Amino acid sequence: MLKLIYRNLIAHRRRYLWIMLELCIAVFISWKLLDKVIVNEYNRLSPLGYDIDRLVTFQFRELPSDAMPSGYEERDIDSKMADVIRIIDMVRDDSRVEAATITGQYTFEKMGVWMNTIPKVTSDSAGEKNKVSINAFYINFWRGTDFFKTFGLKDASGTNLADFEEQAMTKSQIIVSKSIAEFLFPAESAIGHSLFEKNGEEHKDGREMIVGIVNDAVYRSPSGRSPIVYKPRNNKDVEREGGVETLSGVIRLKEGVDMSAFIRDMKPKIEQDYRFGEIYCESLAPYNDMRERMARDVNNDNFIAKSIALFFFVNILLCMIGTFYLQTRKRSEEAGVMRSFGASRGFIIREMLGEGFAMVTLAWLCGCALYRFYIHDSGLADITIVKQLMPLWYDNFLTHFAIVSLVIYVIMLIAVMAGIYFPARRISRISPIEALREE
Repeated sequence: MLKLIYRNLIAHRRRYLWIMLELCIAVFISWKLLDKVIVNEYNRLSPLGYDIDRLVTFQFRELPSDAMPSGYEERDIDSKMADVIRIIDMVRDDSRVEAATITGQYTFEKMGVWMNTIPKVTSDSAGEKNKVSINAFYINFWRGTDFFKTFGLKDASGTNLADFEEQAMTKSQIIVSKSIAEFLFPAESAIGHSLFEKNGEEHKDGREMIVGIVNDAVYRSPSGRSPIVYKPRNNKDVEREGGVETLSGVIRLKEGVDMSAFIRDMKPKIEQDYRFGEIYCESLAPYNDMRERMARDVNNDNFIAKSIALFFFVNILLCMIGTFYLQTRKRSEEAGVMRSFGASRGFIIREMLGEGFAMVTLAWLCGCALYRFYIHDSGLADITIVKQLMPLWYDNFLTHFAIVSLVIYVIMLIAVMAGIYFPARRISRISPIEALREE
């Protein structure tokens, strides 16, 4: 059969050359369109590292002084924060709530972004010092408010993940994600070390002392992997950063609790009953809603990219199916001759499918080689320190190229096989006499 396939391809080379050229162009364009879609979808569907599906959030608000009764005296930030903590305690008393905490403007899926460069000085085999650094996200949390329990972050200081138990901390102490700990202290535990201990410069002992390690999480969905430093805040920080209105409450529901029913029941209560002085609450909603708002622009770009890719594939695949369908239908005389020489129906179908398989494979190899030459691996093989720190499959050029190429190959192979199989099945049933009479 292989010899027959080879002879048929050579015999019809002029006809098949144009088809293979079309297939090569289709592979090249598929790479341009599908590569971005595959990577973006992978990032979108990747786990966030924290349990967002059971989280509900609400916003703290503060009445202006002119809206308060006459004789009202402005309170200091400590008094206001005491009321915020009291509201959180009231939320925790609900039997459907597993945990609740306070978050600031620098936390998961929020508008604010606080980043800092963490340097590390290393020595090579020649004794020369090299300095590398990563950009880490900083997240605020308030000590003693069950922040890590509420978000479902796990203790990653050991070999197995476990529930993180927050200990008493000072403001100068921090908790880091696993990727930062392994970046700074790959051969030892990071607990007890300073975050800037490896910067090669003089520093104060105890500055940003690491007292805990948690699993890696995504700061904001479109940004993907995120090295994170969790830093405790105090009341003065709230006052300096804009007051109580910059704070939110986050609620973690117990397993099996209906979130929609909880919000419907809790919303009027939290807006009307949970008030102290000028402090009140509003906008109770699923945490996922905030994530979707933050990712709206990126999701729109992804939707446009997917729409273009879908439009292209529908059209090009229909053209491929139609081309091979018509080419195969015209081979009824050839099928009749093969039947007259004793070829079975299955043999005829397999031979024609084999020709299609050979053409798709050759065109796919040529198209992928053309695209490889076109990109010169720029952008795919440019590995930054974050990619080295938290590597994913698409950071490795060969893996990335192989996976996307195989996806394209499978799609094109299915289209060509479908275009050949159905007419081949039909003409294989024709008798030699009828085939010759029709021709």
